Amino acid sequence: MINTKHRIEFYPEKCVGCQQCYKACFVDVIRWDAEKKQPVFRYVEDCERCFFCEFMCKKDAIKVVPDYASEHLMQSFDGCR
Repeated sequence: MINTKHRIEFYPEKCVGCQQCYKACFVDVIRWDAEKKQPVFRYVEDCERCFFCEFMCKKDAIKVVPDYASEHLMQSFDGCR
């Protein structure tokens, strides 16, 4: 499991149930609740932070909040002095 604090903020009062965010999510983080007619956010730690869902939502009901502090540069610069 990835230790991250990525968040997806959702504002249900703005959502019109168009499913564009759900259709835009290629990693299946966003599921669709047919009964409530709104997205459900599962496995947020798997979010690629592509912002497609946020971009596709014309009502600004979704905001992707990346946790850049949890991402580490896995590079070594030994010998570079």
